Amino acid sequence: MKKNKILIIVFKGIGDIVLTTPLVKALKELNKENEIYFLTKKFAAPILEKNPYISKIFIREEKPLMEIISSRPNIVFDFMLSSSSLAYSLFSLASKRITFHRPWNAVFYSHRIKTDFEGYTAIKRLELLRALGIDPAKFSSTMPEVYISQDEKEHIRSILKEKGLSANDKIASFDITSPRIYRQLPGDKFIALADYLSELGYKIIFHPGPGEETYVKENLSRAREKHTILEGLNLRELSALISFSSLHIGTSSAPMHIAVSFNIPTFTVYSPFTSPSSWSPNLPIHGFIQGDLDKLQFEEIKKELSSFLERNGL
Repeated sequence: MKKNKILIIVFKGIGDIVLTTPLVKALKELNKENEIYFLTKKFAAPILEKNPYISKIFIREEKPLMEIISSRPNIVFDFMLSSSSLAYSLFSLASKRITFHRPWNAVFYSHRIKTDFEGYTAIKRLELLRALGIDPAKFSSTMPEVYISQDEKEHIRSILKEKGLSANDKIASFDITSPRIYRQLPGDKFIALADYLSELGYKIIFHPGPGEETYVKENLSRAREKHTILEGLNLRELSALISFSSLHIGTSSAPMHIAVSFNIPTFTVYSPFTSPSSWSPNLPIHGFIQGDLDKLQFEEIKKELSSFLERNGL
C-alpha cells in the first residue's frame, strides 16, 4: 500500500472511538509512513492521546476544516453518516470517501461498503478496508487499544494510596450509569453486586462521571460493605484506574470498552435493546447477562456473575 494521508471521523461517544482504534492500527501496519488524522469531539479526544499511530487529533468544536484541508487527506473514513461528517468528508477534498452503504449516500461517497457482519463492532469497522482492496481478515490484532503513560499510572497509584488502597489490590471497578437510561440497571442491584464481590475479597471502586456523583452516592448509602468512590477523575485518570483493575462491572458504556482495551475481565449487564455480540468481544474473560433491566432479579445476576468468576478463576 502506498503512503496515504487518512482522516477518520467519529463524533459519537468515547466507546465508539475506542472501538475504532483497531482500524487506526491496521492502517499504520499497511504502511508505517501513512499519516492518520482523527476528527472527534473535545470531550472524547483525550482517549486518543499517546496513541502512537495517530499523527493529529482534530477537535470538531474548534472548527478545524481549513486545517484539515491543509493536511490534504486523500482518504476519509466516515463512521457518522451525519450532515456534519458528510460536510467534512466532502470539503476535505479527499479522492476516496469511504463509509458504510446506505440507500441515500451514493452521491456523496466514492466507496460504500455493504456488509452482513453482525459481530464485534471493532472488527466490523475493519470491513471498510475492503474499499482499499484489503481483506480485513489479514489482521490478527482486532482488540481496541488505549495508551497510558507511566506518569499517569503513578498518579493513580498515589490517589489509591490516599484512599488506603494499592494498585496491587484485587480491584473491581464499577460503572453503574449510562447516558442512555434504558441501558442502566437499577443502582441497588449494582450495589448488591459490589457487596457480594467485597465478600470475595475484592476492593470496590466506583468512579462516577460528571453529573453522576449524586446518583452513585445515593445508591452507595445503601451498601452493607464499605466501598470507595473516586470523584472528579478525568478521562485519562479513569483509564489509568481501570488499567489496574482485576475486574470491571457495569453497563455497556465507555469504561467497559476501556477495560477491554487493557484486557481486563468484564461483566456487563445488557438491556434487551443492546447486542452483546456487537459491543463486547467474544472472549471468555468478557461475560454478561441480558434481560429486562427492571425485571432482572439480583439472584439471577449474582448466579451468572458467580459462574463467570469461577470459569475464569477470578
